[in-house]
Amino acid sequence: MCRLKLILSLVLLLTAIVLSQAQDDNGLASTVRWFYSACEDRMVVDLEGSMQAGYDLYYQAFDRFGGLGDPLTELTRVAVDGDYAVSQSESWLNDATRALGTPISVVFRIAQESDPDSTLFQEPSDDFLGECHEPGDTLTDTGELPVLADMISSANVFTPDGAYLNPVFARPVEHLVHIGARPSETNNRDRTANPGLIFAGCLDALGADPGLIYDTDEIKIFWSWFATTRDQVQDHINNAQYDVKIDTQPIPGVQISEIRRIPGDANYWVFYTVSLGDKWRPGGYVISFVVTWSNPITDGYDDFGPGTANERLESGCRYAIHKNPYGLDIMPERPKYPLDAFPWTGLEE
Repeated sequence: MCRLKLILSLVLLLTAIVLSQAQDDNGLASTVRWFYSACEDRMVVDLEGSMQAGYDLYYQAFDRFGGLGDPLTELTRVAVDGDYAVSQSESWLNDATRALGTPISVVFRIAQESDPDSTLFQEPSDDFLGECHEPGDTLTDTGELPVLADMISSANVFTPDGAYLNPVFARPVEHLVHIGARPSETNNRDRTANPGLIFAGCLDALGADPGLIYDTDEIKIFWSWFATTRDQVQDHINNAQYDVKIDTQPIPGVQISEIRRIPGDANYWVFYTVSLGDKWRPGGYVISFVVTWSNPITDGYDDFGPGTANERLESGCRYAIHKNPYGLDIMPERPKYPLDAFPWTGLEE
């Protein structure tokens, strides 16, 4: 199988092609379009775009979606400058052979050429092993690139897939030539890039407001914890006592991710996520969030738990469900009391 993307920094659009521009502190921009295919003994990567001086492309494959699990390749640097179009074929680690139909995730980065952890952009791309393409098969003259969106804001909050939460744009990404009504003429600007994905502590995170949510959106609530070492995160998991509710009803079925690093970040992270499904009754909802610890812990920066200055942390989030504008007649199925967890298809403990 294969995946083609033209990416826009900090946002994942649910289409086959996504545009990305990553800017440094001086406002200089880099872009990348990628295509990869993976089969039993190797993967093939085609890359094209434009790269500012001092930065390069990096990629690495993993055996679980979201850039999780064990690495399938080494972290590979692709040295490019200015306009570029390159192809590479990469064998699996130890010349291993992998079964068709198994998952693969390739994490792409734009980072300093001397420091792969100093990233302007990073994004995992998920697919399944299938038929390999020949290198360069998908490289074409790009012609006119889509018009880039103006970012209004984004929360400094990582989502469970390692991206940033709620990048909000003044207008959508659009091609210069467009048939029919342009998305900018029809899209509601109050919608975030990931509607229905709600950070439980959004009241204390600038830019994390869930935005406009429809009764057709699947509600997923998450929170996270980070520390400077893997053992410190495990201590948190072992001792944390969460009390998270929607309108005084406990949230069920919380899934705990594996402890992992996020490309470009020095800390170790764990994510708590629960899927609550769609078809929610229109109206306002309040998430309350409290965490305490059975024993003192540290995250490498501060101490938490009994006898420390941080014996408990509190936060929350408010959001509203609106009737969808698509003309779909939705029979509300949620919330049920007590709350029922939607059948889980995401991260596993």
